[in-house]
Amino acid sequence: MNSFAQQDVLAACEFYGEQLRVPAPLDGVKVMRAIASVESSMGANCGPRHEPAYEANGALWARVSMAPLLAIYPPVGNPPQSPAAMSYGPWQLMFLNFERCFTPQQLETDIDVCAREFVRWFNSYVVGDKPQDLAEIGEIWNAGHITPDPAYVAKLQAAYGAA
Repeated sequence: MNSFAQQDVLAACEFYGEQLRVPAPLDGVKVMRAIASVESSMGANCGPRHEPAYEANGALWARVSMAPLLAIYPPVGNPPQSPAAMSYGPWQLMFLNFERCFTPQQLETDIDVCAREFVRWFNSYVVGDKPQDLAEIGEIWNAGHITPDPAYVAKLQAAYGAA
């Protein structure tokens, strides 16, 4: 299991979190810390984490952009798993959502790439759904859209309060 040092995750949140477009009165640094806390225990469990729905014949594999990624990064190992069907880094962003210039190997070792890409994706995808509060941010991050997710939201709120 890959990990990043907690102080490096906190430093990345401090440096990049100000760039998050979050609704008032939320603090972008604290939101970034809270998501890292919930998703990877602040860097201790950074994956890559397999998401079977993104594999061939999984619930989400038919997305137009997944088929080429699965061809470039075919399943390996036992059981076979594609690096394209995994999430990476302290914020556990799906490989599909990273810019195409990055490889899975980079995402396992470069916290700055993970942090910059988290901010880019957050500010385009999450903000695009117009979340009104931390709960809606958590729902979008975890499920891909605003939908009740009490367990995830409770963890995110607790982490935000501790950030």
